[in-house]
Amino acid sequence: MLYSAAMNRPRLASLFAVAALGAMAPAAAQTPPPPALSFNALRVVPSPATAIVRGVLARNLARFAACNPTAVPGTVSLRLATDANGQIASATSRGSSFAAPNAAVTGCVVAAARRLRFPGSVQGTLDIEVVVAFPTPDAGTPAP
Repeated sequence: MLYSAAMNRPRLASLFAVAALGAMAPAAAQTPPPPALSFNALRVVPSPATAIVRGVLARNLARFAACNPTAVPGTVSLRLATDANGQIASATSRGSSFAAPNAAVTGCVVAAARRLRFPGSVQGTLDIEVVVAFPTPDAGTPAP
């Protein structure tokens, strides 16, 4: 009995080695490409908060991309205002290139913007204008 248990150990060790090698496979082959989406014409008041706003938008890229699962090209212009705690006090669309049957993309983008959270600001509130752009699939993936 002791002999057969010792014989099984090398097999278990090799199974663990194979599993470990499989876990170390390149992640690039398994991860989907980033969504084709960009944030353009960003204007933030006060302007020193622009880098912070860019970071929050970049971290929430997938949330906005989910609004357009069929990758229809178009833009949604947003106006956002935060309260002193960094929560969105108001989010409105100032224009959209999406028309029926894709008009729901605009509402989804506005709803996604309402869920954004910014760090509380010692400067008070933020006034943000941004264009969420869904380019054509062959236009590449622009940086946020």
